[in-house]
Formats: sequence, C-alpha cells, structure tokens
Amino acid sequence: MKIFRRIANSPVLDKIALAIVIVLLLFITTVLFGQIKTLEVSAEEVSNSLMIDKEINTLFSQYDLMESAEFRSVILKDSTFEESYIDRKLESDQTLKKLHGLVKDMPHQSAKLDTITQLKDSLHITLTALHGKIRPSQADSTAMIYVEKAAALLKSLRGIKANMLQHNDEILRQSLGTYRGLTFLTPLTTLILALFSILVFTVAYFRLRRHKDQIQSSEALLQNIVQSTDNIMNYYEPIRDSNDTVVDFRIAFANICNRDYLNLEPEEIVGRPISEVYPFVLKNNELGRMIDCYRNDDTIDFERQVTVEGEAFWFHTFVRAMDNGLLEVMRNKTDEYNAKQDLMKVNEQLEVQNSIMSEAKKMAKIGSYTWDMEKDTATISDNFYNILDCEPGEFEPSFKTYRNYVHPDDIEQYDAYGKWFQKTQKPREHTYRVITKKGNIKFLRTKGQFVEREGKKVMIGVVQDVTVQISYENDLKIKNRELERSNEELESFNRVASHDLQEPLRKIQMFISRFEEKEKDTLSEKGTEYFDKITEVAARMQSLIRNLLAYSRIGSKVKEVENTDLNEVLQKVQEDYAERIKEVGATISIKKLPEVQGVFFQLEQLFGNLVSNALKYRNPKITPKVEVKSEKVPYKEIPTKFIKPAKEYYKITVSDNGIGFDGNNANTIFEVFQRLHAKNKYSGNGIGLAICKKIVENHQGFIHATSELGKGSSFIIYLPV
Repeated sequence: MKIFRRIANSPVLDKIALAIVIVLLLFITTVLFGQIKTLEVSAEEVSNSLMIDKEINTLFSQYDLMESAEFRSVILKDSTFEESYIDRKLESDQTLKKLHGLVKDMPHQSAKLDTITQLKDSLHITLTALHGKIRPSQADSTAMIYVEKAAALLKSLRGIKANMLQHNDEILRQSLGTYRGLTFLTPLTTLILALFSILVFTVAYFRLRRHKDQIQSSEALLQNIVQSTDNIMNYYEPIRDSNDTVVDFRIAFANICNRDYLNLEPEEIVGRPISEVYPFVLKNNELGRMIDCYRNDDTIDFERQVTVEGEAFWFHTFVRAMDNGLLEVMRNKTDEYNAKQDLMKVNEQLEVQNSIMSEAKKMAKIGSYTWDMEKDTATISDNFYNILDCEPGEFEPSFKTYRNYVHPDDIEQYDAYGKWFQKTQKPREHTYRVITKKGNIKFLRTKGQFVEREGKKVMIGVVQDVTVQISYENDLKIKNRELERSNEELESFNRVASHDLQEPLRKIQMFISRFEEKEKDTLSEKGTEYFDKITEVAARMQSLIRNLLAYSRIGSKVKEVENTDLNEVLQKVQEDYAERIKEVGATISIKKLPEVQGVFFQLEQLFGNLVSNALKYRNPKITPKVEVKSEKVPYKEIPTKFIKPAKEYYKITVSDNGIGFDGNNANTIFEVFQRLHAKNKYSGNGIGLAICKKIVENHQGFIHATSELGKGSSFIIYLPV
C-alpha cells in the first residue's frame, strides 16, 4: 500500500497524467474544430442553395417582366415601355452573372446557365425584333411571328428553370440533413468536452493545491532551517557586462545571520552587488575564485577573515554553483580559531616557561627528584647532578649513593630528618651540607612530599643550592648587628644632642643675654663686634643642633599616614611665613594640588623648607615669585631612576625666580652640610634640603632640582598616587 501511495503521490505520475490530459484535450478540440468547420461548410451550402434558388426565381421573373413589357408595347402600340425593357434586361444580365458566380463549383447548374445564356441571347434578339414592329405600318403583319418565337424561347427557359430548381432542391435537402445532424452533434460534443475539461481541471486544481501546500510547507520548513541556522546563507545571481562576461554577483537572498554577524539587514542588502556589500571579497582574489566556480559549475571552500566594527571574525566559506547562480554558506569559526590561537599561545608560553623554568633552575640552582622508598631507587634531574658537580647520569641515585655526598658533620642530622619524614610523611624544609665531586662544600635546602603513583607511595621533592643565600644571610646578620649598634649610637647621640649639647649652649645664651642687658654698653667698639659674633655663632649652633635632631628623628618608614590635602599644607606654610613673605614683598602662586598619603607635619616641613629657600635666595633686583603646581604622570614618564611602587605619580613643581645655582651641583645640594653660598652672605647650615630629600624618600617618592645661575630654581617632587 505504501508503494502504491508513493506512486500515486509521485510528481512523475502527475506529469504523465498531465500529458495524457493535454493529448485528450487536443484530440477532442481537433474533433470539435472539424465538426464546427463541417457545420460552417454545411451552413454555407444551405445558404448558397437558397441564394441560388432565389436568384433563379429572380432571373426568370425578370425574363417574364421583359416579355410582358415588350408584348404590351406591341399590343398597346406604346413605345414608353421600351425604357422598362432595357432596365429589366440589364438587371437580368446582372442576375445571370451572379448565378454564374454562385454555381461555379456546380457543373450541372453551370451547364444549365450556359444554355440559359444562349436562350437569353435569342430571346433578346426576338424581343428586340418584336420591339421594332410597334410602328403602325408594320405592327400587324409580322408581330405575331416574333411573339410566338419569344413564347417558345420563354417556355424552354422555364423548363430549364424547373430543372435547376429541382436539382437545387435536392442539394438543399442534403445540406439541410447534414446541417441538422451537425447542429445536434456539435453542442453535445462541446458539452462533453466542457464537462471533461471541468473534471480534468478540478482534479488538476486539487492536486496542484495539494502540491502547492506541500511546497509551501517545505518552503516554510526550509526557510525556518535557513533562518535558524548559525551560518550565513546567501544566494547570488550573476551580473554581466556588455560582452556577456560575469563581472560580479547580485544578492538574491540573504538570511538573518548577516545581521547577527556582520550588522547587515537582509532586506537592505538584497539586490545589491556583493563587491559593494562585502568589500572583503575583493581581497585575496575571492571574487575571481567565485566567478570561476560559477563558470565551471564547481564547489570551492576557503577561510575568510572579516572585521566588523574593529572586531575580527573568522569564517569557513563554502561556495557552490546552483540554478544559474551561487549558493554561499559562511560558518562562523571565530571561537574555534580563537581557541586554536589560544592553544598555540599556551603551547608557546609553556615552551617558553619550560625553557625559562629550565634556565631558572640553573640560575636558581634548583634540582628535582623522585624516590621510590620501597625499591630504594630514585631519579634526579640533570641540574641536581650539576649541583653535585657531576655529569647527568654519572651515578645511580639511591639513599646509599647520595648519602656519600652529605657532609660528615651533617650525617646524623640528615639521617634523623629521613627517619622523621618516613614516619610522619609531612612536608618540611631541611637544610644540610654536601661535599661535591670537586670537593666544594655547598648548603642544600630540600623539601619533599609523598604522592600516589601506580598504587604505591613515592616521594617527590626539590633541592636548591642555597650556599650563596646562606652566605648573604650570615653577612646580613653581621650588618644587622652593626646597624643595631649604629642605631644605639644614634639614639645616644640624640640624647646627647638634645640635652648634653643644648644644656651648655642654653647657659651660654643665658649669660650672653644677661651680659647684653648690663655690660654691653661698657664694651669698646671692637668688644661689641666680638660680642655680636659670639651671639651669632651661638644662634647658628642652636639652629644646627635643632636641624640635626630633626634630620635624625625622620624615620626610615612613614608611620600614621593619612589622606593629606597639599592645599591645606601650603596654606599652613604661608601662614608660618606670612611676615617674611610680606617683608620681602613675595608673591606665592599655588595651583590646585592633590591629596596624598602622608604625614601632615613632615609634608609641611618639606614645603616650608622649599618656600624658605626661595625667599632666602631671592634676586634683590626683582619681586620674588614662587609658583607651586602639580600634574599626574605615569611612572614610565619619570626620567629619574628610583624604585617606583606605583603606576602613577603626582609631579609637584616648586619654582622661583631667585639667584639659582650651577646645574652641575643639582645632586650635591641634597647632601648634609652642603652649601653653595658663603656663610656671611646667606644664613643656613646645609641640612634643610637633606631633610626634604629624606621626607620625600620616606613617602616612597623622589626629589630633584634644576637650575641655572641668575634664572631661578625648580624643585620637582614625585609622590605616589
């Protein structure tokens, strides 16, 4: 049943049935057309017979009228009937000519007409002669002879007429019989044909409707498949030039994936050339390959990279010639390509890392080992052999063979560690000494752990040559002890400076003050000069001690840091130096400054020293100006070399228009007790800028200066954001 149903629904059967129906329709139509043509002939024959009959009667009626007109002219002796005779004669000649045309295909009737023509001529001659006898002198003597002759001729003509009418009646009866038969058969055939056509077209309609529904269903299914696929599917039609050569393709169909991947609306690109919509087909001769594919009725595939809004996509493209066009399917393999690229990068990174690891092991003097404790066999890395000054594979590693390299003084400790580790199976670092093949004593640090391999436990671990590290650690311990001693001495100095040195100085200043109040007026001019120098030296000594204490008290680390607004710091500095600023008529310009992590009073001391120096080393010929500004810069743009823990820094510049200094001394001015000017001209002890440098460094920053004699100075400070 399934086979019969499949055959019944087969498109081939529909085509065969349609061909049979068309043949039948053509046959029936041909038969009907023949019947109609026969009916037309029959109708023409009937009509012709009737016309012949009519014209025969008309002809002989005209002959009778001619005879009557001529006889009347003779009897009545009236010549006025001559004109009537002539008219009848002309009409009869025309009728006879018409009859000749109607019976040209009828031999019998044509022969009769020939006889009538002869008799007609004799009749005309007779009647004409009779017409001539109407004159009175000749009317009675010969008229009757011609009358009798005319009567005989007319009698013969009437006999021919009767024969022609009889023959025409027979033809008419046959034609009418045929015509009646055809008039019955033709409508019946037409009705049958109409009913058969209706039946055929009804069946065809429902079959076509069913096939149309199936096609629409298939098209809908195909459309859903095409639109729901993750691939771009397009159909292109060729564009030809004036020489009928394919030069491009026009988009005839485009699915929704064009919008998903390429941001192109399908409705907007249909009908446009692909070279305009997809300019990437002009690269790598893709358009040329597609044209060749169309010409050769071939299939091609290739990889294609497309960039959409700066993002790269990779497509595996299939192009196939189909139905006078090209079908193109673009499968998105970007994720696959990226995964492949990532895998290649990972492999490259692994290779680099393995290489780096191998080199790092050599540089870090690290080796590795795996020890099967049950069999007392081990495998060690090549670098482990190198640490022991041996060639790789020089000896079979085991607990016994390796123990021979352990330093005799560390054998007991090494054995104890081995027993503890076999018992607890807990990882722990252990440091011991070995004597290498070359006799070198090295410190090794090892750490291992147990893992399961093939159903048994083995120990894996690493070993590192830490000889240099331990040497550094020992040196560091010595230096730490020295630093501790130095710090203790510094603390002792602070105590001495803060009390023991300042106490005598305070007493000296106290006695100077008392002497100045009571005895200074009694001094000579030279004595007064000496006294003023003593007072000045004592003041300088006190300032020096205070600055030294301030410098020593600035620790190596900033404690209690907080968000510090530098605008507030500079505001406090201006308040502290307000009288001095007013005294010298200086202008302080401060741009918007940032907040930093720091200690307020130290930053105040930093900027206070810089502003104080600007006021101290001013150019007496111009109005002093100090400008403070800042900007944020990345660490890579900082030209100076120092440890930069932050990615960005605040660059704070304090500039003045003072006397400046030689740029070659830009580094030395930050050292303790360094002065660039004479003591008698400018006061100071050379500690202020050293304090500035120490404060900046404690805030993980950097300070340097630029200057030129007579053109002012700039101090640039970098503080981490």
